[in-house]
Amino acid sequence: MKIELARPHALGLDDLRARIGARVDHYAARYPALDLPAHHRWVSDREVRGSYRGGDGVLRIEPAEVRLTLDLPFFARPFRARIEEFLKREADLMLGA
Repeated sequence: MKIELARPHALGLDDLRARIGARVDHYAARYPALDLPAHHRWVSDREVRGSYRGGDGVLRIEPAEVRLTLDLPFFARPFRARIEEFLKREADLMLGA
């Protein structure tokens, strides 16, 4: 099951990368047992890829838009609506909307 989300932004690349890092740090501190930093990596200055328990995701920073594509494993399907709402809240928080 695929979830795609796009949000406009007017931020510089360095600021946006710092905001993404701050959200990862926030959740890594909140849930240390998940070892979140080990499950994602920047593959370029504008793209980060991650995976966890059968799910995979890609976040791309475009000049005026942030795009997220998330492939969820079968067992996560009943939670799709909750996951989408979480992603929208996080995107709005990160982008300052």
